[in-house]
Amino acid sequence: MCNPLKGNLLILNLHELAAHTGSWAEAYPEIVTCANMFWYPAGAEWPDRLASEPGTGQLNPLNAKTYEVVKNVIRDVARIFPDPFFHAGADEVIPNCWKTDPSIQSFLANGGSLNQILEKFVNSTLPYIVSLNRMVVYWEDVLLDAEIKVDTSILPNQNVILQTWNNGPNNTKKIVDLGYQVIVSSSEYYYLDCGHGGFLGNDSRYDKPPGTDQGNGGSWCAPFKTWQTIYNYDITYGLTAAEAKLVLGGEVALWSEQADPSVLDSRIWPRASAMAESLWSGNRDEKGVKRYAEATDRLNEWRYRMVNRGIGAEPIQPLWCVRNPGMCNTVQPL
Repeated sequence: MCNPLKGNLLILNLHELAAHTGSWAEAYPEIVTCANMFWYPAGAEWPDRLASEPGTGQLNPLNAKTYEVVKNVIRDVARIFPDPFFHAGADEVIPNCWKTDPSIQSFLANGGSLNQILEKFVNSTLPYIVSLNRMVVYWEDVLLDAEIKVDTSILPNQNVILQTWNNGPNNTKKIVDLGYQVIVSSSEYYYLDCGHGGFLGNDSRYDKPPGTDQGNGGSWCAPFKTWQTIYNYDITYGLTAAEAKLVLGGEVALWSEQADPSVLDSRIWPRASAMAESLWSGNRDEKGVKRYAEATDRLNEWRYRMVNRGIGAEPIQPLWCVRNPGMCNTVQPL
């Protein structure tokens, strides 16, 4: 993750808490709701799903055992990684997954709310992480989700950073307006897994007549994010100078639904390198003009250096273009 403003590198212990915890049920089934259930019941509408993708499972904040397990994991991770940051997740908490649990059903029937359940989880884990001398990073959902979120009063901005992945610069603006520092991981620009089609079976989106829109690659965050798209994104777009100071930097993401070691190098490189130059050195020259044209040659050279070192970085141009600099531009430079 690169920081164009303060010139250092932030390393996170990436860890999902609250949602995306179905795997925890293999060891502690009693603390996980809706584990191993079908994620999108037949005939259900999208709001009635149990997860935003398979598989299912969320920690139960009303179970005291949950905190015994979670705090042990937090403690162990903090011991292993000395970084000053701990990522506590909290994205994509799905209402109906929690609602499958009898204890949560009872809580809601007696006037409780889903927001209160998430607040209980945050109030029980945030102070513990802070006590380990860590700044806590949450996904933006913890404050901006349309259905389950907490109040800013329980997320002190001196201890909390938010990481944004939705809605491009608009959500970045919302976060800094709330006074929080932000890490930008916009899915519209920085998600490296996008554009390779969906991974679900029995998907009717791919059964379209010739001549109709074929879905732009199929995946939810399509199209594929080219290195130019990544390089040209300004993570402080639309912010004032004061607001921009709250933007710590950015992080590209490669989620693993359709990525394993066989494609890892080519999915990451050299696109992550384009992001690194853009954030470390800026994507504009001294006159304020975007410098993606000259960056092409640098990225080509860097890609071949990586290949020579055994990294399977994908090519960004035909070899002929590399051997004939400038001949593959869209227009001849002035």
